[in-house]
Amino acid sequence: THIQARTLPYLQKGRDVLGAAKTGSGKTLAYLIPCFELLSASNSNKRMEPVLSLLLLLANRYSSLQVAKKVGHFHNKTIGLLIGGMNRKAESIRLEKGVSILICTPGRLLDHLQNSKWIHHNLLSLVIDEADALFVKILGDLTQIIKALPKERQTILFSATQTQKVDDLAKLSLRDPLYIGVDD
Repeated sequence: THIQARTLPYLQKGRDVLGAAKTGSGKTLAYLIPCFELLSASNSNKRMEPVLSLLLLLANRYSSLQVAKKVGHFHNKTIGLLIGGMNRKAESIRLEKGVSILICTPGRLLDHLQNSKWIHHNLLSLVIDEADALFVKILGDLTQIIKALPKERQTILFSATQTQKVDDLAKLSLRDPLYIGVDD
């Protein structure tokens, strides 16, 4: 798709990207493909247990479950899912054992950042998807999450619309971002 063609070269180079394209335009694969390549190329995990390399922050439980299915189907890395309605204790145990890819909603992630014992300092990429759908309503939670994460990481932010609140989130989370907007 257009958003994939325009963002892939930059994402593969590790650039922070703010991408805007309508719903259904292929944004999910636009960030998953380069993230998987980065994970495959990274040899940062010399230990036996997985280290968190990719954090996917999504607007809601439904989106998280859909992306988890896609990720699990095409990748053999250990995956964690943090969403409301799931067993929090089981999530904590999974986090402590280690995951390479973590898919979550903001509220549940913030809860675990504040209350669980897990390591997230090896984070390579943070993806914030559907920024306009929910994240603009909880900027305070996002501020806390972003401040808790390592500063040295690639950050990818996708949105269906470009608003002032999305711009505020981009300023908070991205370093020297490239803006790519696609109208069709």
